[in-house]
Amino acid sequence: MSADAHTRQPRGMRGWIRAHGSVLKKCFVGLIMAVTAVLIGKLAMQVDWPEVLAAARRIPPLTIALGLALAAAGYAVYASFDLLSRQYAGHDLPAWKVLGVTAISYSLNQNLGVLLGGVAVRFRLYAKLGLDTPTISRVFLFSTVTNWLGYAWLGGLLFVGGFVPTPEGWGLGKGLLTLIGAALLAISAGYLGLCAFSRKRDWTLRGQEIHLPSWRMAGSQALLGALSWCLMAAILYAFLQGEVAYPTVLGVLLCASIAAVVTHIPGGLGTTEAIFVAALSSQLPPPTILGAVLMYRACYALTPLVLGLVAYLAVEARMSGADTRHAR
Repeated sequence: MSADAHTRQPRGMRGWIRAHGSVLKKCFVGLIMAVTAVLIGKLAMQVDWPEVLAAARRIPPLTIALGLALAAAGYAVYASFDLLSRQYAGHDLPAWKVLGVTAISYSLNQNLGVLLGGVAVRFRLYAKLGLDTPTISRVFLFSTVTNWLGYAWLGGLLFVGGFVPTPEGWGLGKGLLTLIGAALLAISAGYLGLCAFSRKRDWTLRGQEIHLPSWRMAGSQALLGALSWCLMAAILYAFLQGEVAYPTVLGVLLCASIAAVVTHIPGGLGTTEAIFVAALSSQLPPPTILGAVLMYRACYALTPLVLGLVAYLAVEARMSGADTRHAR
């Protein structure tokens, strides 16, 4: 085979995408950031905050209790990602320690960003418990894939099915959202197919060994990841008191979440509110929508943050005391 054959670039659409991939990515990120900035700006100028607080206070106490229960269930499901990864990563930490580390890091992740909560705190706590860096990396990678695999197939179904309203202010038409949904379904199906049928099970990426899980474990990832997103949406659905169809609430939440990731805003602060108002204002008054989103933040972000910080400080104090005793 000639040298030209080895260096020949792929032709057609695939070759064009590969050649212009970085530009396309920047354009996509720029579009999301621009749309998000416009929506947040409009929201800031139009919101009657006293009415928003009044709407939040009108939510019945039993509904708030339901929201807190759903939030606890959501954190338990998310923590089970790392529990499932024990077999994948090959460590034998007790289940209660794994659940505790994941819940603490997730509570910080929701408020302070993925680098501090999802990565730094998780790595520190697991390292204190005796796991080495390659094992922690496998756990983190597995859990991240679980989360976004659930997002991919749920979002794909909802976007293709037309469950997400697309107001003019979004800058996204139904056709584009359908294409995004189809791509998400293809990604999730591709991952599951790879886990089920690939003969090559191991790769090395940037020095990190990657091993494909079994198809059963990949299926568990898909189900757990989807359940986590569904519970988050159930909290918002409860606080909207059934005035908006659940698939619509779930679809809008998925849109808001990806916008928060792209714009690097911890917890999607401002982004989630703006996108929900833009999407649902034809069905409900903006103060009612914002009141529900604020209660969602209180249940799923702020309350777990307080509990997570207390737990983290207690764990740090206990571990530091143990280190001191061992050093004597």
